[in-house]
Amino acid sequence: MALLQLKDIGKIYVSESNVAVGIRGVNLSFERGEFVAITGKSGSGKSTLLNVISGMDTYEEGELFIEGQPTSHYLQPEWEDYREKYISFIFQDYNIIDSLTVLQNVELALMHIEDVKARRARALELIDRVGLTSHTGHKGSKLSGGQKQRTVIARALAKDSPIILADEPTGNLDSHTSEEIIELLKEVSEDKLLIVVTHNFEQVEEHATRHVRIFDGAVESDTVIHAPEAHTEAQKPHTDGKNKKASKKSDRKKNLKNGLILGRTIFTAKPRLSLFLCLLMIIGTLGIFLITTLSGEAGTLFEPNYMFRHMDGRVVITTQNGEVISEEKLVQIAEKYGAKDYLRIDSLLDTGSAYFSYPHEGYDRYLFAYPIYGEDFGKPHIGTYPTKENEVLLYLPISYQDEFGKDSLLIDEIKMKDLPIRITGIRYYYDNNIVPSCLFTEEGFRTMTAIEYILNRSSTSVSLSISSDGMSREQGLYGIIPDFDIPADKIYVSDRYYKQLIASGASFTSSFHFNAVYHHFDYYYNDEPTVMHFKRTFGDDSIVIFSEDGSAVRSKDVVMKPSFGNTSSYSPDVLISDELLREIAEEVLEQSYKQASLFFENDAEAHRAAEAMRADGYIAVPSDTEYEPGAEEAIMGVISGLAIALVWFVAILFLAFFINLCSSRALGAFKGDMAIMRSMGIPVQVIRIAMYTRMMLALIPAFLCMVAVAVLIFTSPAMNEFFLYLYAWQYAAIVIGMILLTVMITRKQVRRLFGESVKKSLKGDNAQ
Repeated sequence: MALLQLKDIGKIYVSESNVAVGIRGVNLSFERGEFVAITGKSGSGKSTLLNVISGMDTYEEGELFIEGQPTSHYLQPEWEDYREKYISFIFQDYNIIDSLTVLQNVELALMHIEDVKARRARALELIDRVGLTSHTGHKGSKLSGGQKQRTVIARALAKDSPIILADEPTGNLDSHTSEEIIELLKEVSEDKLLIVVTHNFEQVEEHATRHVRIFDGAVESDTVIHAPEAHTEAQKPHTDGKNKKASKKSDRKKNLKNGLILGRTIFTAKPRLSLFLCLLMIIGTLGIFLITTLSGEAGTLFEPNYMFRHMDGRVVITTQNGEVISEEKLVQIAEKYGAKDYLRIDSLLDTGSAYFSYPHEGYDRYLFAYPIYGEDFGKPHIGTYPTKENEVLLYLPISYQDEFGKDSLLIDEIKMKDLPIRITGIRYYYDNNIVPSCLFTEEGFRTMTAIEYILNRSSTSVSLSISSDGMSREQGLYGIIPDFDIPADKIYVSDRYYKQLIASGASFTSSFHFNAVYHHFDYYYNDEPTVMHFKRTFGDDSIVIFSEDGSAVRSKDVVMKPSFGNTSSYSPDVLISDELLREIAEEVLEQSYKQASLFFENDAEAHRAAEAMRADGYIAVPSDTEYEPGAEEAIMGVISGLAIALVWFVAILFLAFFINLCSSRALGAFKGDMAIMRSMGIPVQVIRIAMYTRMMLALIPAFLCMVAVAVLIFTSPAMNEFFLYLYAWQYAAIVIGMILLTVMITRKQVRRLFGESVKKSLKGDNAQ
């Protein structure tokens, strides 16, 4: 049975203007051991015949048999397998991969050798055989014509295929080199089929066993010069189904390994082009990163709406009949249900961020922060934790570092309702999704609760009764400000309305009237607030008059400088101690505030305890319980979220289009190299994996740059404020998204590459 047989083979070329016949009615049969010389005039069809035999071009008529098997039904994948198993091709125009070294070009054809060291040794042996040992590390672009041809011959010989096709292998060589090349081809093809297309039959006449002349696309003559030496046909090894499966598994493993190596090789072979791909991926990745971090708040619009401020393990409790839960009762409840802590007056937890002011560059700035106590944020970056009620530790994003200090405090106090609070320490963090916190002692937190609840939520008034010369007058005052340094038994009243009445011997009576309007547990179910009245009367000796500008305080014959001085943003009418304010607030709240908070280890424990409390007749709600927003709020939230999401999607789509366009242009530079690899019969899977590997390698610098930029942004005080902090899952989404995008783009490129014949790919590359 013939190794290769052509029966009535015809090849037709169709262009826009005409139809041309490449070859027609070709009938030839070839055996192992033959050295066949094909000659003919230029344009006679010699190269077309070789392209058809190699499977790099299709045929439209007849049948080509390989070892008795027809090939007319072959599609592109089958032709790729055919070239891998049977064909080694030596091109007239070299088709060397210029970006690879001589060694790398030859090693391409040795991928069937799994051991890398053995592969390298065999490549060096073949390079030495063609006389290029001194040029092993030279790139193809730096070689002369003869050196390129020697490299291609070494590459063809390395493959050890049963069929060697050579298209004018000596066309660009001098006579001496041509003679050496022909000798070499003869030597290595003794047990192979060697078909040489040449315009100079005399060069190969001494070694050829057969001479085929082509004229006008047909076989003009087929002359046997001498019979080839007898060779035993290679027997195909018998494999059962189990061995076939093992062989396929081994091939997949080998292809993966070779693909990774080849991908790395072609990536490093063209550094400028690879740098371009890296820059392209960096632009795409950073673009997605920046778009995501700038539009990250879109996700918060779809986050759950909690009834209360969510704290892990928190349960809000009240009674069915609306009774106030006393401190003693709350302690019993906490012990019964296993709470690790409790908070009797928890109103401050659900007020959201409180306003704190601090001076900055001559102006007052505001800090929105959660007042808390009992937390441990780790070691402060500056200072210590608070120990007194008028002290605070600030837990702030790193963006505040330039204002509050890096190594030492630049600002030593903040104010709440003009109440100065000393900063003892600061702990910075990078996650700017977290709302800042002000950590107080328990006493300090109680004071903040009183300020927030009584002064922010209450309609508070102070009435001052003045008796002088038998006349009495009562005036309501506003602008109440607490101060840590004022004695608890004193009330400081401004003289702004009473300058003409202040005289020796005058008597004063001050009455506090607090109309405390509050919302408790049933806020989301009952819009009617509860009003609690509080009144306390102070006598003559407890009232201190201070001047309107705050420069001095006068109480009978005592004059002192007040600690609050003129630091207030406005001149208050009344100054009281924090102790008095807290006392009043707690007296009001103890009689009226009907909810409390219990704290458990986690939300799961909170739900378990809440269920048990409800079974015992309490109303208990874990803090992660959601409520449905109103229709208008929900609609606006969805519209806003979708608008931001649409902007994000359009931006991502644009980046994807940009990357696809630019990388497709970059593919053109690799297209010719890939076509050469296909012509060499390198497995399709290896080339595919190499292309994916090349693109994935270009992603690595992009991901590293993204990490570097993220670190720079979120650790930089100047930039942390403007970009929303991203979490690990968001970075993972960006990475996976870029990988999927790269895979889709590469897949499209691979389809386009393997969707056309090798000849067309090579011709297109040469045309460029």
